[in-house]
Amino acid sequence: MLIWLVLVDLAATLLFWGVTRLSDQTGKLAGGRGIIFYTDNVSDASARVDKGVALLKAGKLDQLKVVGGHRPQEGRLGSQEMALLAARRSGQAAKVSADVESRDTISGLESLANTTSASESGKIVFISNCMHILRAKAVYASHPGKQAKALAACPNGGYNPLDIWRRAHYEAGAWALFLMPESWRDAIIDRLRGDEDSA
Repeated sequence: MLIWLVLVDLAATLLFWGVTRLSDQTGKLAGGRGIIFYTDNVSDASARVDKGVALLKAGKLDQLKVVGGHRPQEGRLGSQEMALLAARRSGQAAKVSADVESRDTISGLESLANTTSASESGKIVFISNCMHILRAKAVYASHPGKQAKALAACPNGGYNPLDIWRRAHYEAGAWALFLMPESWRDAIIDRLRGDEDSA
């Protein structure tokens, strides 16, 4: 029985990974605002930054913004760290910015959905792991009002089976968190990410 459960889990993980790879729209990009999602995984963060920088240099994006990574309990601003990396690698610091208040995908997209600059840009491009982008689009679409069209660009690589399994299960937990009542979700995120008010 345990073996069958493991096999089903692995098959579901592979299917989820394969389907989400179809969300990459890099070839269709022609301008817009690139939104890079923060991650504390160093290699993944570097890949996301490189993807955004390559698109910016190719003229497929007009600007880049990094969201997420506010860690008050650690005294860190992850989005700012990744934005500085993007500015250095691109040589176009004036086109790179960071949201220094968002701490996760949900708060980052809430901030993005409520800013007029995002709507004025006509379209935005989410830059992250393809499995993450599926959830990011759902979170973004859940906000009321007229929003900029959201496209997606996934970094190349990331074919390590263990990393894929970990990401798929992380996303399963993140989906469950997103679907919870807001008060429950906020309490859990406060505990996981740290909250300045409760410190």
